[in-house]
Amino acid sequence: MSTLILWPWLPDWDWWLPLALLGGLCWRARPARACFLFGVLWALCYSHWQLSWLQHPGLFQRSQIIAGTVESVQHRDHGSSRLIVSLKSLDGQVFSPRPRVLLSWYGAAPAPGQGDLIHTVGRLYPPHGLHNPGGFDGARWLLGQGITARGYLSGSLHLQAAPPSRRTLLLEEFRGLTAALPAQRWLLALSFGERGDLQQQDWETLRALGVSHLFAISGLHIGLVAGLGILAGRLAGRRFLAGGLAALLALGYAWLAGFSIPTQRALLMLLLWLALVGWGRFWSGRRILLVTMALLLASSPWLALNQGFWLSVLAVAALLASAGWLGGNSLWRLQLGLTLLLLPLIMLLFGGISWLSLPVNLLLIPLFSLLFIPLLLLACLLLVPFPGLALLLLRLLDALFAPLMEGLQWLSQGLSPWLALSAHSQGALLLAMLVLLAALLPKGRGVAGLALYLLLLQLWPRPSWEVRVLDVGQGLSVLVTQGREALLYDTGNRFPSGFNMADAVILPLLGHLGIDRLEYLVVSHDDSDHSGNRDYLAALLPVAHRRGAWPDGQHCRAGQTEQWGRLRLRVLWPVAPSGHSNNDSCVLHLSDGRLAVLLTGDIEAPAERALLATGQALGAQLLLSPHHGSRSSSTEAFNRAVAPEWVVHTAGYQNRWGFPAAEVVARFERQGVVQLTTGDHGMVHLAADGDRWRLVNPRRPGAWYHRLNAWLNDTKPLE
Repeated sequence: MSTLILWPWLPDWDWWLPLALLGGLCWRARPARACFLFGVLWALCYSHWQLSWLQHPGLFQRSQIIAGTVESVQHRDHGSSRLIVSLKSLDGQVFSPRPRVLLSWYGAAPAPGQGDLIHTVGRLYPPHGLHNPGGFDGARWLLGQGITARGYLSGSLHLQAAPPSRRTLLLEEFRGLTAALPAQRWLLALSFGERGDLQQQDWETLRALGVSHLFAISGLHIGLVAGLGILAGRLAGRRFLAGGLAALLALGYAWLAGFSIPTQRALLMLLLWLALVGWGRFWSGRRILLVTMALLLASSPWLALNQGFWLSVLAVAALLASAGWLGGNSLWRLQLGLTLLLLPLIMLLFGGISWLSLPVNLLLIPLFSLLFIPLLLLACLLLVPFPGLALLLLRLLDALFAPLMEGLQWLSQGLSPWLALSAHSQGALLLAMLVLLAALLPKGRGVAGLALYLLLLQLWPRPSWEVRVLDVGQGLSVLVTQGREALLYDTGNRFPSGFNMADAVILPLLGHLGIDRLEYLVVSHDDSDHSGNRDYLAALLPVAHRRGAWPDGQHCRAGQTEQWGRLRLRVLWPVAPSGHSNNDSCVLHLSDGRLAVLLTGDIEAPAERALLATGQALGAQLLLSPHHGSRSSSTEAFNRAVAPEWVVHTAGYQNRWGFPAAEVVARFERQGVVQLTTGDHGMVHLAADGDRWRLVNPRRPGAWYHRLNAWLNDTKPLE
């Protein structure tokens, strides 16, 4: 079932029969192979079962009347919230199983609470995410949470408030007691698993020091409280009492944390181990881990798409391997082995490493295990019967946490322990680790062969220059690079909720490429989907030349030329400002003498005609369609004058304006131009190859969940 993460496409439903027959034929002679086939069969059937409702006719073409139950709420800035909703019905139609959808809530009124029944109007979209190297994998995250559609609420909201659960009442009591404590957000994260109050700076501190796992209730915390139960039972001289107390305390802590996925995994492992001990059986840690994985994946195969699931599983595997290889149970040895074994995974998932992770964890793990978590759980137990005593304990914890977190923030800001690594640096470090492993292992030829392959990749020559049209939804951002030097044309949008394309797309991509400064930052015009992150990027990155719509930069005027390395930059438009934002867009032509790209911003037909009248040479093999492919642009005369071989439409997936317009697509088709749309394709990456452009990613990269839109289009709607 775990192979689900690697499938290049989602096979048809009809594959279940041959898989079942093959599994049955292999059952006696090859039971392991049969189990593998049955696992693939179950993952296939589960995926089609969960996604079948997406084939409902007209599901994504219009607004729907949504009725469902709010499962969780994530509050964001400026009054916006994200709701995970279990759909009861859609336009009165009931689906089985109940789909889970992610809905955005905006407005001054309070968002619905967990457990509330809502009845409203909303618009749904497939589980589709932005796709750029180094960026967050939204499509995988959605399916990993069991979410099969996303959308927003667009109509009036009618809700039936649910009676608060016991956990909710306890949480409200806890919030009330700790309202005046500066460390409230940390105490909430450690006790109830409520991390929504943590700020961006808090997350950066935790990541920089490699201690995020301490504030995500998982195996460490569940194992600790179980250990306290076992200790209490053994002190009482009762073996079965020890097991019962351990299970009870672990269940209670998992309940406080809302039975999140990491706590489920840890709790299942613990209960399985306690049952084996009580039964008088012995299983190795590896066997318990594998059985736990099998049970969790059997209950929900899409857990294989959940990054947190693999982090927790591989952390336990690394801990078991460290205990076996390094010997003994000393904390520093286990932490050293855990750090080294998880280093490649952390590096690949988060794009860097923390050189302070090992010493900080050696200090904090005993502190959390022996002091903070026991005191915090005792305070939670005393919340209802003895709130005054609980408040004393919480104040003590606040007094301990305040200097600790200040010290951690000082370490993070003063020493900058987080080392962001480019893809090239990650490959070099991985190569060095493989060479070391090959030298230590008695039969390391296979590892040495893999290291040699990585070395050849590192030495592979790069193109002289490249163009990357970023997938920033409905907006524009283009990165042109010559080696490590970069020009960025437009910056994508920035939304009132705080979400922005700089943090989501541009900065991760620059880090992935190892680019830490910009030679040029060109802003075509002031519309937010083009200039939204202009000032933010300029504050974070050194920018040598500011061009276009800048208060303090050089404004674009036709006739300006510059030489940048092997590329000649020519500004073709505007001749003079007209007061029309779109038609005043900075039109930039870049060429090395053989290949050219034309960046057009949002110019419309009047500006295109005026640009043609100037008589300037417009020819380019690569064109960004003006105004995202709007019908107000890309006139026949303009297209013929540019005569592109490739055109890229920078349009969001299923955007409300219908970009690129059908008539624009038809015009380019008649001209025989290859067309790509960022919303469908993801980031479009073209490399200079002599006198032609080479498309580096000929299709939307990644596994099947990145191409669900193609799967939906190829599947006939259910009658």
